[in-house]
Amino acid sequence: MLRPTHNIKGLHLLRQRLSTPGPSLAPAQRAIVEQASTSFARRFSGGTLKKPQRQPHHRGTGATRDLPGKHIPAMGENTDTLAQVDAPFPLTEVDKWVLSQTDEEFKCHDWDELCVILQNNDLHLLKRKPSDLRRYIKWTTETKAEYGNITNFLITHRLPKAWGKPPFTPASSIPFENPSDYRVLMNDWPYGFAPGISHIVVWTRTPIATDDTVGDMTHQSRKIVADFIKRFFVDRLGPGGEKKVIWFKNWVALQSVRTVDHVHVLVRDVEPQVLEEWSRELECHKA
Repeated sequence: MLRPTHNIKGLHLLRQRLSTPGPSLAPAQRAIVEQASTSFARRFSGGTLKKPQRQPHHRGTGATRDLPGKHIPAMGENTDTLAQVDAPFPLTEVDKWVLSQTDEEFKCHDWDELCVILQNNDLHLLKRKPSDLRRYIKWTTETKAEYGNITNFLITHRLPKAWGKPPFTPASSIPFENPSDYRVLMNDWPYGFAPGISHIVVWTRTPIATDDTVGDMTHQSRKIVADFIKRFFVDRLGPGGEKKVIWFKNWVALQSVRTVDHVHVLVRDVEPQVLEEWSRELECHKA
């Protein structure tokens, strides 16, 4: 990560990056990104960059080794209230830190790091590349302006026509029991992963039970999801498949789409034809 030795120089460098060629930003969207540069400038004290502080609840995994020494929301915290920018795209501290970098400075998540993040349920540490995050901010802002919310866009363009509009009527009350109740899609906006890692999202019209405290899955619903991941993804890959598949479900505070439950599946070194097979539309999905 770039560590300039003067406040004004650091801010100037960041604003130069924001003006480099790339996806155009509307004034409101640029204000969001400029907010990140202001936040970045505030991290300077006495002409030098403050030393990053390790977050104590990460148990020394190394997953936060480059993060700034500011509060990062933990599981169950409402990120909307912690972000300094209101809708359409509230930025977390991790987002602001990512936007202070170039793509060349950004370190992609490798498989080992992802396993640690998911094992510790440190889902708030997942990051997109700076250029992808800027595009995601732009897309989210424009999509909400056109469709009202992301759910309406998904219903129109991504989810099965047979589902109709919420509230849905699933064929089964058990998630992932009936193929008509779930849809496997490649993620349009994956996080910043190393080459060979693919990001899949499994959408379900059957609600996945969560607890009432932090919005994380219950013990029973976690087992239901784990069983589905094994029979649908792991078993398809044959021997050693369990080493190529990991998954997670964002707790409620981190979800960008809360109306439709979904699970994220990360796979590595999987052939394109297998990805296509998994994400193929079924007859039961058509209206």
